[in-house]
Amino acid sequence: MRDQVALGVSQLSIPILWGIHESAPGIRDFSKQSKLRIEKLLTLAQNVGLSVRLVLGFPAHPQVFPNWAMQEIHREIVPKILWEGEPPYFSVISVPSPKATKIKEGFISFFEEVSAIVSLYLSPGGPITDAQLFLDPLELSQSISGELGYSKFLERRYPDIDVFNKRFQTHYKNLQAVATPSGAKLIESKRPWLFAYDYRWSRAQWVREYYNELLESRIPENLKKIIKPKSYGSNESSGHSYKIGVCFESTLIQFENNKAMGPFIVEGLLSSSSVQAFQWANIVQESLEKSPVDFVPLPILPGDTLPNYSALTVMCGKYIPQEACQYLRRQLEQGAQLFFPMGLPQYDENLESLQFFLGGGKTVIELGGFEWFRISKETGSLFYPTQTVSTGSIEGIRSWLREFDQLSQGAN
Repeated sequence: MRDQVALGVSQLSIPILWGIHESAPGIRDFSKQSKLRIEKLLTLAQNVGLSVRLVLGFPAHPQVFPNWAMQEIHREIVPKILWEGEPPYFSVISVPSPKATKIKEGFISFFEEVSAIVSLYLSPGGPITDAQLFLDPLELSQSISGELGYSKFLERRYPDIDVFNKRFQTHYKNLQAVATPSGAKLIESKRPWLFAYDYRWSRAQWVREYYNELLESRIPENLKKIIKPKSYGSNESSGHSYKIGVCFESTLIQFENNKAMGPFIVEGLLSSSSVQAFQWANIVQESLEKSPVDFVPLPILPGDTLPNYSALTVMCGKYIPQEACQYLRRQLEQGAQLFFPMGLPQYDENLESLQFFLGGGKTVIELGGFEWFRISKETGSLFYPTQTVSTGSIEGIRSWLREFDQLSQGAN
């Protein structure tokens, strides 16, 4: 630890994994070596001047579940690349569901016991300054069936089945029929982007409910106050003061910590739209690998946050979530220059036409070897190509990103 301090490290992240500490249901070794390891680690961190961020819950890790829990029949389908951190990109694996009754009850008991230990080491008397609660099996889940209750959350978004049928051009009598693998396959084939958005919206609801349920367990109030969801602050700038960024509309892609990513594969269904979006994201990410330009997913749902930029390339198709629209609108209001090399988006998640891109004076300029329409707003401006096909190709995108990289070097 002293070596880390010498290198300028100020905070230590300590994961406390359920699977490491519990050998059988309710049988844990906190009273012996395990507890001593945690306490000694926290004491050592404080002695060398390191603050501590606890990682609690279910982070993606082979030992996050005890061996007994691995036999649970209720499972979640998750992208293999995001759970294990290694390709193949188009594979999924199943992991135990935290929503399963036995697992939830077992984890809450473990969570309460861990909380009682670590709460004695909270700042200012101890080194622990914050804690993040990971729910990766749920946040990465791409399961339709199971205990998650997808249809229940879908009903919150579509209280009227007629609205759903109109958007998807279907004839369902209720949403229970939609929330099945066969139903998902049909609606995914009709409107893949909207299907992915609805699933992610519903998934976010059950993650929030599960998070709140854990915080209602018997854990010390002083610890409860500092626990944040894993997503808290995850889209903040990585410490560099970037003025230039590239955002990717990622509804059809599952990003993890803004770096690792995999295609959207609900129930193992891999659509051509997901593959295409993933391939484009890979091209962009690889093109910016050695660049100072920040590469992040656009906000999709409330709570997703991004820093401000002076210039921003937005990689998107025909659809874009309202949450992303609001973010881009704020960037324009603060004077940002927004570039849409694949053309302007047209519709939001309600299939309503986007209006805030319209209005303002339109002119034509040349930049990066391409002709662009420029729409000047009260503060910032937005740009999109006069001929989408020129920057819609792989080489066209790469050519523009190289030009954008030059802009970034001049701005920093």
